[in-house]
Amino acid sequence: MRSLLSLCALLVLLSTGHAAVFRSPNVKHLTTRTFKNAVHSCGYCKKLAPEYDRVADSLKGIINVVSVDCDADENKPLCGEMGIQGFPTIKMFPGGSAPPRNYDGPRETRDMIAAATGNMPTFVKRAGTAAEVAELREKARPSLLQLESCRKVTPLYKALSTDFHRSIDFYAARDTKVGEEAMKGFGVEKTPALLVLHGGDVSMYDGPLKYDSLHKFLADFAGKKHGHKVKKTHDDL
Repeated sequence: MRSLLSLCALLVLLSTGHAAVFRSPNVKHLTTRTFKNAVHSCGYCKKLAPEYDRVADSLKGIINVVSVDCDADENKPLCGEMGIQGFPTIKMFPGGSAPPRNYDGPRETRDMIAAATGNMPTFVKRAGTAAEVAELREKARPSLLQLESCRKVTPLYKALSTDFHRSIDFYAARDTKVGEEAMKGFGVEKTPALLVLHGGDVSMYDGPLKYDSLHKFLADFAGKKHGHKVKKTHDDL
């Protein structure tokens, strides 16, 4: 899992013992020590729990969703530093040098997911012309091209760009015409589609659009330059 310093995180701060009400294994329960390493009798808590569990399950691998029990002695310094006065308090950590801020929106799954994903950092560039897309194919450094009918950069794609931006360039063909020309040129029949363009080669990802699967696929290309052996999991187009 990526450091909370590098991507958006959701943190809920609770009162007495209510960290236990979160049943999803994807909600991480942090102490002051683990929080520092990662990010430099409450009825409302119980009401929030199922919604927050669903947020954690939906954002697994994309955004860290964590909880802290502010009544635990080991967590009191952290909660004091965060200026916590009421429970539950939800804070968002956009990443980088951006300061954390309170989330004061609706405590519904959809709203919390929208707020979290809307504040994710991204290293995705826009492929503005068909000529630019063609140039990506010839670059020695691998490029991942997203072809998506909705013309939006997905949270999953943003998360992957955060992981691999030092070794892979991330592009999205968000213009309809450019996307259609790219699909035709690469023989792509449907979207969404992800293609690695690398030293004249094209490798299309045909696995599930899940973080773990995509992360494993891209790891084979990370740090590779044309002329080095890359594990072939798909036929070149």
